[in-house]
Amino acid sequence: MTIGVILNRVFRINNNPLFEYIHQNKEDIEKCYLIIPQEIFEEDGTDMKANYYYGVMQSFLNDLRQYDIEPFLLDYSDLGDFCEDKSISEVIVAGDIMSYHQESYDIRHLKKAFNKHNITVTTVRANHYFKPSATMNKQGEPYKVFTSFYKAHRSKLRKHDSYAYKLKDLSDLFVKSQQKLNQDYSKFGLSETKAIKKWNDYIDQDIQNYETNREYLPEVLTSQLSIILAYGIIDIKQIVTQLLERYEEDEHNIEQFIRELMFREFYYVLMTQYPNTAHEAFNEKYRDIKWEYNKDEFKSWCEGRTGFPIVDAAMTELNQTGFMHNRMRMVVSQFLTKDLFIDWTWGEDYFRRKLIDFDSASNVHGWQWSASTGTDAVPYFRMFNPSRQSERFDKDALYIKTFIPQLNDVTPKLLHEPFKHEAELEQEGIKLGQDYPKPLVDHKEARDHVMSVFKQI
Repeated sequence: MTIGVILNRVFRINNNPLFEYIHQNKEDIEKCYLIIPQEIFEEDGTDMKANYYYGVMQSFLNDLRQYDIEPFLLDYSDLGDFCEDKSISEVIVAGDIMSYHQESYDIRHLKKAFNKHNITVTTVRANHYFKPSATMNKQGEPYKVFTSFYKAHRSKLRKHDSYAYKLKDLSDLFVKSQQKLNQDYSKFGLSETKAIKKWNDYIDQDIQNYETNREYLPEVLTSQLSIILAYGIIDIKQIVTQLLERYEEDEHNIEQFIRELMFREFYYVLMTQYPNTAHEAFNEKYRDIKWEYNKDEFKSWCEGRTGFPIVDAAMTELNQTGFMHNRMRMVVSQFLTKDLFIDWTWGEDYFRRKLIDFDSASNVHGWQWSASTGTDAVPYFRMFNPSRQSERFDKDALYIKTFIPQLNDVTPKLLHEPFKHEAELEQEGIKLGQDYPKPLVDHKEARDHVMSVFKQI
């Protein structure tokens, strides 16, 4: 039998279920084509994300080369023809990835492409913990409230052994491609070795400060695990295993960390069952909201020119680094959907293009949470006050000053609501509307407006 193994965002040597499948079925396999379908980044402003993606891929290719393994590098559009040409009768593919740059790369579309060529598709779970069909409630439906999902499935987390395969013993099965990337991306991305060290250092040294550090803005003190998982560099089962093994060392912080992993699983399950929510409100009664579509205000939000320093700092962080602190993701998304009352899908798509750790399920449902169109125990209206968020999480304006350097010399207390301190700011060398933008909206007026809209639904 000749098979194809699609290594789409499972960029790891260790604990890779695709390699384990080959190991389990090696007696029946005559030839195996390892294939990496390459994602295309065509939109403006995606260079940073593209470089990171190809940097991770290059590290993975280098690791495979140590085992004398050379995968084929193809465009997604060429997969079906390639497999037919090579007489590949079955492809093995990770069926659970939500981090692709384009929706068209996911398993639903991939299956259709292979079906056209009468190629059997076998899916494995590679980057998520739960099988969605095994997480349904008594009515056979997905849990729509996180707390209920968490209570029902937290006890199902368990320790896992490493997979049995040894890659060097499988290398003779693989057809060599003799292909290379057309550019050198070695200064970008993250290797598996560095990712493992990064994660091990975090769980050894920093997880005990998780609850405190997760809200600290001036420095990145979080695990950055979202990036590692987005590229499939470490197995989620091994992550869970380590957390459970260390559980008694710090039950509180580790449990808080596990909750966040469970949130990722919760959103993943919902996306598999309700793929339409990528483009329309999860809650049906909010699908006819008459959003604003002000392109100028959206552009100001994208570029970090809203006149609210905490929002502008976060958007600048995203544009400069491809990353944004989770707290700030909530703040800027609520500002766009509530203060500016702009359709959440615009912001969600901007994040897709910019976020290095982009995960469709988490991104979509995070945005819907902010827009109050998604999942809630009791659907209700919420709206962050960006100034209060700034005072609470960046009291000394260290985060603001990191990304808006023209405000470096300004007294911190003036930067949470600069529009209330115009005269004082001028004394410190900052003229609103010239050195720093005036606010796009009055928060109180915006709140009154959006509240009235939601009350009428």
